[in-house]
Amino acid sequence: MRITGTVNGNQLTFSIDSNAEKPSYLVIQINNFEKLVILVDPLESNAPPSSGTGVYNITRSPYYADNTWVNDVTSIIQQAIDDASAAGGGVVYVPVGAYKVKDILYIKSNVTLYLQGGAVIKSNPDRTLYEYTTSREGKIFIDPMIRIDHAPNAKILGRGVLDASGIEIMDTDRASSTYLGYRRNVIVGNFSNHVTIEGILIKDSTTWTINGIQGGDGFTVRHVKIINHKNADQYKIMNDGIDLCGTRNAVAEKNFVMTVDDALCAKSTITDFAMYNVRFKNNIVFSSCAGLKAGLQSLSPMYDVWFEDNDVVQARRGIVAEATSGTQLMNDIHFVNTRVESYVFTSMGKSIPVEIDAQTAPISNVYIDGALFEKLAFNPIHIYGSSNTYAVKNVTFTDLSMCGDVITNVSEARIIEGNYAAGVSVTSMSNKEL
Repeated sequence: MRITGTVNGNQLTFSIDSNAEKPSYLVIQINNFEKLVILVDPLESNAPPSSGTGVYNITRSPYYADNTWVNDVTSIIQQAIDDASAAGGGVVYVPVGAYKVKDILYIKSNVTLYLQGGAVIKSNPDRTLYEYTTSREGKIFIDPMIRIDHAPNAKILGRGVLDASGIEIMDTDRASSTYLGYRRNVIVGNFSNHVTIEGILIKDSTTWTINGIQGGDGFTVRHVKIINHKNADQYKIMNDGIDLCGTRNAVAEKNFVMTVDDALCAKSTITDFAMYNVRFKNNIVFSSCAGLKAGLQSLSPMYDVWFEDNDVVQARRGIVAEATSGTQLMNDIHFVNTRVESYVFTSMGKSIPVEIDAQTAPISNVYIDGALFEKLAFNPIHIYGSSNTYAVKNVTFTDLSMCGDVITNVSEARIIEGNYAAGVSVTSMSNKEL
């Protein structure tokens, strides 16, 4: 986005349209200063009342939660959620203030957790208080802040903040046996239909920020702003932004993600649950890894996946489809109207505009329409499979633009069509009209 501003002394003034189709989420670079992030949403039009029938205000009777971040209020918030659930549903209202939590908050069926603008639910940063589990790869995790399990119609809404205190909790001592351990994500969901997360700001996750809803149908993530650690050369951690995992009929739209690892992902993460009708629309992302990605998990078939009208402000890899875990077909994957503004080199490798990699599962029918790459990446486009069984078939680029040049054939596109890849084509609408 090009913004025209007015300079008056040390003031820069500019205007943005908060009602535009794409949200007004900006990453502004002024000279060599740290990037300025401006996140503008329309005013709330459907905020619930702070009291009344079906409203459980955590600072009022009978809860009286401390809002100064002195005392832990996990059990108080959970009691309000449980009370709302017992009544058949309701709104757990979190007013302005800072609320210290440690253990998981379990959101339940028909319950809305509403965070008023100015409300912050923040994890206790003392890692000695947390139990942890160790993965097969030796990585150390603590429980997420929030779980949504078997909880249809659960919602998390508002303009408040969920802060995982991730870097504070994580062991950053390179000499420690638990270096980069005690990692915490924010929201994990399983087997819950029609879940909505909307409007909130999420900070400082140190593993997948939103992970869900596995085994669910009708998951919506809208107008969510994610601000995570973003320097891959300092700590390369798996702090993906929004992962639509093992889910169906799901949409992530008008969100902002700033993070180290992959920003927006469609992942088939559970067996015997085909994943389809997944949409990422009108999002803006800033990543040190993949901007838009289908994969790397393919434990069940994945198809009818769409990335539409997304802006990648920065990434190491702009567009990715890869299968490196699981053997099930990834098919009918669409990337439509993608803009990739700039690249970053990291310890994980040099920049690449598009990478399609079928290592453990076949990938077929990938459509990349209207992709605009504003700068030249270090590497060309890579497309490759690992065997006749795990091959890439039928990748179509339409209206591909690189550095201002419209690409009309494969040779112009700097494409490496590697082993076990077939059916790669580059066309333009002007060519089709001829």
